Amino acid sequence: MFPKLFLLFTLLPAAELFLLIRVGSIIGPLATVLIIIFTGIFGASLARHEGLRVWQDANRSLQQGILPTDQMLDGLLILAAGLLLVTPGFITDISGFLLLLPPARALLRKYLKARFSEKIKVSAFGTEFSGGREQRHSGTEFDPERHEPPKRKRPDIVVTPADKDE
Repeated sequence: MFPKLFLLFTLLPAAELFLLIRVGSIIGPLATVLIIIFTGIFGASLARHEGLRVWQDANRSLQQGILPTDQMLDGLLILAAGLLLVTPGFITDISGFLLLLPPARALLRKYLKARFSEKIKVSAFGTEFSGGREQRHSGTEFDPERHEPPKRKRPDIVVTPADKDE
């Protein structure tokens, strides 16, 4: 964990500073600052738009009685994109803009789901967080990739047209 934090808080700002100085020496300091301000404003606007779209998709899923897990991960990725876009620098801006693209988010979401499923085991006795280590226990294991959870007779949350008017 320490090497990753070292890279994040030491090498990334150094690389950003190096790029800002290089670009500033080529196009001028005023143009560099304007680019940083423009990408921050444009990125925040784009993150807001994508966030609203994901929010609407999540609401549609809830109305159909489906837990919006993909939309929740997308929401977190869009939040991360917004944070990257308001952080001054070219590397963070490029990373933030990539996270706002739905195809890039889909790839990262797939990767994150695979990582999460490695770390979480669901057993008959509850959820066991293994942290990547093999932990043995007795009981029947449930593999969420191969089996669907039991169907409920009715969804937990039902939104009817009459509820929307109130």
